Amino acid sequence: MKVSTKLFNEQQLRQFSNLNSEIQKLQDKISSGKNILVASDDPVGSVDLSGYKTVKHQLDQFLKNVNSSEDRLSLVDTNLQNLSTIMIRANELLIQASSDVLGRSDREAIAIEIDEMKSEVLAIANQQDSNGSFLFSGYKTKTKPFEKNIAGAIEYKGDSGVSSLSVSETMMVETTVDGAALFENVKTPAGDAISMFTMLENMSHSIRTASQSVQATRASTHAEFKLTNRNYGTWSFDITGHAGTANISVELTGDDPADIIKAINNANIGLTASQSSTDSSTIKLDSSQEGTIEIKNLEIPDIKTAQEVPSSFMTFNALDASGNVIGKTQTLYDNHQMTTSQLDNISNAQIHIANFRGKVGARLNLLKRQFENLNERNLNIQKDLSELEDADLAKLVTNLKSQLTGLQASQQAFVKISDLNLFNFLK
Repeated sequence: MKVSTKLFNEQQLRQFSNLNSEIQKLQDKISSGKNILVASDDPVGSVDLSGYKTVKHQLDQFLKNVNSSEDRLSLVDTNLQNLSTIMIRANELLIQASSDVLGRSDREAIAIEIDEMKSEVLAIANQQDSNGSFLFSGYKTKTKPFEKNIAGAIEYKGDSGVSSLSVSETMMVETTVDGAALFENVKTPAGDAISMFTMLENMSHSIRTASQSVQATRASTHAEFKLTNRNYGTWSFDITGHAGTANISVELTGDDPADIIKAINNANIGLTASQSSTDSSTIKLDSSQEGTIEIKNLEIPDIKTAQEVPSSFMTFNALDASGNVIGKTQTLYDNHQMTTSQLDNISNAQIHIANFRGKVGARLNLLKRQFENLNERNLNIQKDLSELEDADLAKLVTNLKSQLTGLQASQQAFVKISDLNLFNFLK
């Protein structure tokens, strides 16, 4: 077969072009440090590389979610700690206010501090994160969760949703807590739910009215009492005479004390109850022998919280043998009005907050463990990626030198062969 000079030149130029292309690929790999630049470099390796990169991207996102979740939960935990500190201080103030040695001005100062605590709790309840999202509003992260209504009561505007983030292919972690459950669902000793705001309000009202009332009324041998009744229904209280103690529970539909008088006389505790000759709504008590008359644990229907101004109560006077009033009038309010009853609510609130802190702490510990696990997985993926993708520079440089040498040799041979012609032969 004859090869023309033109065909020979074209074949040589095509070969030079291929050599230059290979050299360019080697130079690109060396400059990028990557072994696979396009899928054609290694089709099987490219598929594996794509899979590894997908996993690596997921792991990076999971790590970001872990960091974001940890930041958010740490902020929640800080606010729970602040709530706990407030409740501890409120407990101290309530114990202090329960002392009989304090005067009205002292109790007023304590009540004012309790009012400020309510405002502080409201600020915590409306806390936001660094993105401006409310921590305790559920899924309504841009809605202020707690606001005062026209009547001054604090209402929840959020929902019961709890935000979550994925921290692995199969694991979701809650990054907030239910604001309504935290702030509005503290259990009372009776098992009812009460909000922290109402609880602090009760404390304030209870402390302010403590100077006007007693924990239990007491007299020696003779006494009288009267009920101011704005809450019709079943009234109950414990009454003690020299012969024992009885619980009196009577349905009251008006001011007539006849049913109470009958119940006390039937209790057989050494007391005789009768209607006062000077006031038909007043009950007179006489002991059959010398001893203390005491009434406590008053429960008035429909009163579930401490009132700013108590609507119904009992007034009690000690009497001498002639029926004259001795000492000051004693006022007994419903148990919910007593400072001592608020102590149980504060104690329950502290336990309530501690339970939420326990949940948040458990999630933070889980995130720490997950962070270590994800870092380990990420390290292994990076190792696999490096083995598959990173170029062996020493090998590539050697190949480049070999290709350059081959190119130079081919070019020199081409020049010499191209220079051969008939005229040179005739010379």
